[in-house]
Amino acid sequence: MDINYSLSKRILLAIKQVSLIAYTTGILWLRRNPLSMVFTAISPFSLLFVLFVVSNGHYVQFALAGSLVMALVGYGLSLGQDISFYKTEYKIQDMFVASPVSPLTYMAGLALSELLFGLPALAVLAVLVSQFQTSLLQVPLLLANIFLIWGAMSAMGFFLSSHMLHMRNATQVISFVNVILAVIPPVYYSIDRLPPILQYIAYLVPTTHASLMLQYSMGIHAPKDWSIAMGLGVQVAYLLGFTLLAKSKAIWRET
Repeated sequence: MDINYSLSKRILLAIKQVSLIAYTTGILWLRRNPLSMVFTAISPFSLLFVLFVVSNGHYVQFALAGSLVMALVGYGLSLGQDISFYKTEYKIQDMFVASPVSPLTYMAGLALSELLFGLPALAVLAVLVSQFQTSLLQVPLLLANIFLIWGAMSAMGFFLSSHMLHMRNATQVISFVNVILAVIPPVYYSIDRLPPILQYIAYLVPTTHASLMLQYSMGIHAPKDWSIAMGLGVQVAYLLGFTLLAKSKAIWRET
């Protein structure tokens, strides 16, 4: 009984800490700079607009799937840039290191604040995607897709930024990883356009599966050698893997 009470108390404390970090770094900033939500939505919506115009609306499903995945990757990885900024410029991380806040709690709080920045854009994209879904049963799959990509990218951004000594390095690395994950793989286009060898390589990238799951939910034919179970499995593996790296290998305290 005491063990269960202690565990519940720790969980409640972690939730409060995450909420406070998200409120401080997210909501307070948005109250002063509401246009930040517009600026962060430019990239995915600009590509959505270009693809819609160029294809005369024929590839709107691919454009929507790619834009939603790109937005999630961007909001997740941008956590790394913010952490580097807070660590090197504001020295906020030193305060959390000296407090009873764990690295994962700190990461979750900042990840939630990034999600607040992109919430309007993500809501619009999710609603647009849902309009093309073939069944209401696809809605849980859409929500799971959003959570898995956002969580995995947030953990990846936190892990990468913890090894960056300068803000410029973090910005360059995060931008490079963003392109590798959201532009080069078959996120905005059909995987069938790739040669067979490159298709198998693309299956190693989580954003490929995220886009395929969205495309499948909108009625686009899925590849024969791909399944929803595979897509969920790869994304869960990335989420658990980078969360473990963030917990055990991220540089939390300066030596």
